[in-house]
Amino acid sequence: MRRVLLVVLLMLGALAPLGCAGADGQRAQELLEESDRALAQVDSFRFSGRMTMEMPVGDFRVVLFGGGDAKPGGAFFMTMKAPEIPEFPETTMVVRGDEAWMKLDGGWQSAPIPPVQATGIQQFDFAEFVKDVDLDEDSEVDGKPAVKITGVIDTAALFDGLLGQLGATGGGPMPDLSEMLGDTRAVIYLSQDSHLPLRMLLDLSMEIQGEEVDMHLDYAITNVNEPVEVPDPGA
Repeated sequence: MRRVLLVVLLMLGALAPLGCAGADGQRAQELLEESDRALAQVDSFRFSGRMTMEMPVGDFRVVLFGGGDAKPGGAFFMTMKAPEIPEFPETTMVVRGDEAWMKLDGGWQSAPIPPVQATGIQQFDFAEFVKDVDLDEDSEVDGKPAVKITGVIDTAALFDGLLGQLGATGGGPMPDLSEMLGDTRAVIYLSQDSHLPLRMLLDLSMEIQGEEVDMHLDYAITNVNEPVEVPDPGA
């Protein structure tokens, strides 16, 4: 689960050093660190979400759901489908320890697991790219008290920085993304009671061949520390 949260937590987790973030940034950093400690104690979880792409030719929506063990080496599954597009096949991925399978067109196939490295993006400093931070400690999610943390990120500058870092390692010239990517709005709701993340949202706009494309990701975590039945590819 903590890998799934990486993008949002990385974008919001470096807010405290920002002078422009002020008291809200300092408090947001404290709350995110508290949430990370709570996540480390979780044994299992379920999640559901949807990603919507708004394009000139029409909208495209993908539904995601799954769950499993939160600890490293446990079993986990994720199913992805597009209900409004019959041609889009429902796909399920299962991970058990260091093995993975993908179910596509009714059959299971083994899938490689890329190695996890503690380098690259995880060592990148996001702080200078966060333009604004807002904190609402009187929010709610499904009637439960929550803290809402919102961050606005200069996405083009962030990716230019990342690509520049990669280029410095010998990858050659990198593209200019400043004309393509708009700002990203990242939101995370933390439970006032358990300090766990309840819901996350990402909004990103981009321009492709002169046409604007908007991407929205809405993601919720539920059923923490409750049994989760993970599909068995060998059954």
